[in-house]
Amino acid sequence: MASSRVTVIGASGLVGQALTRVLESHRYEVRGTYASRPAEGRTRLDLTDAAQVRDYFVRVQPQAVFLTAALTHVDYCEGHPEEAFRINAEGAKSVATEAARYGSKLVFYSTDYVFDGSDGPYDEGAQPSPVSVYGKSKLEAEKTVQTILKDALILRTTVVFGWDRSSKNFAMQVYHELQAGKPMRVPEDQFGNPTLVDYLAEASVRLFQQGTHGVVNVVGKDLLSRADFGKALAKVFGLDPALVQPVATSALQQRAQRPLRGGLKTEKLSQLLGIQSMPLEEALKRLRRQWRADV
Repeated sequence: MASSRVTVIGASGLVGQALTRVLESHRYEVRGTYASRPAEGRTRLDLTDAAQVRDYFVRVQPQAVFLTAALTHVDYCEGHPEEAFRINAEGAKSVATEAARYGSKLVFYSTDYVFDGSDGPYDEGAQPSPVSVYGKSKLEAEKTVQTILKDALILRTTVVFGWDRSSKNFAMQVYHELQAGKPMRVPEDQFGNPTLVDYLAEASVRLFQQGTHGVVNVVGKDLLSRADFGKALAKVFGLDPALVQPVATSALQQRAQRPLRGGLKTEKLSQLLGIQSMPLEEALKRLRRQWRADV
């Protein structure tokens, strides 16, 4: 094992929690941070405060860092661009700077929102062209991380979901609305690869252990619309798929432009891990088991 002491920045979030579970199962000593969701044994860390980030690295000196924390509310970012760039871009710069200082391996999480969604799905070599503040802030973060740390691992993902009652991920939104018998308008023209968070975490740790660097897409195998994903989720939960009402994105009047034909290709991931990316059917079966264990 190349490293034993690792930090998960954003450990109380959906991805951070899953990563922590997987890392601990591999017997890593995991230190975690949070920003707004306190968690036992975790340290509060403000990514916009470079001095605070520096002090954290002085205390912990992690051998590896998984940076999952970000401001991900796309419409909020659109209305608060300075805050989005402070957290997503400047925050990543501060972490990368300290990781370089202490020789820490950095695993950074990004998104298919770095593309405009005109001709997805995209491979790792496609030219980014973000259309939202969120996408632009994440692309700037990618570039900064790669400039500071040539051996950084940048993982692009999309439509990450998992069973977590406190999370607002797409699967949980569908569950809560449909369980209450409420119809839910869902875009029929936004495409992506639904990605089970447990799979994302497992693949992340494997790529890290292999010493992989550069950009790698880590997403589910299947590309489909949000509406079709919502209907599939409804069936898994035993809810009424008819409550998922397909609409055009334009009808939702969302503040930020979306990359409609998004999604990511997984050939590189399959070559690196020697397995196919997780199909949606398998991901939903795992989600159903988690749901049944919680109800």
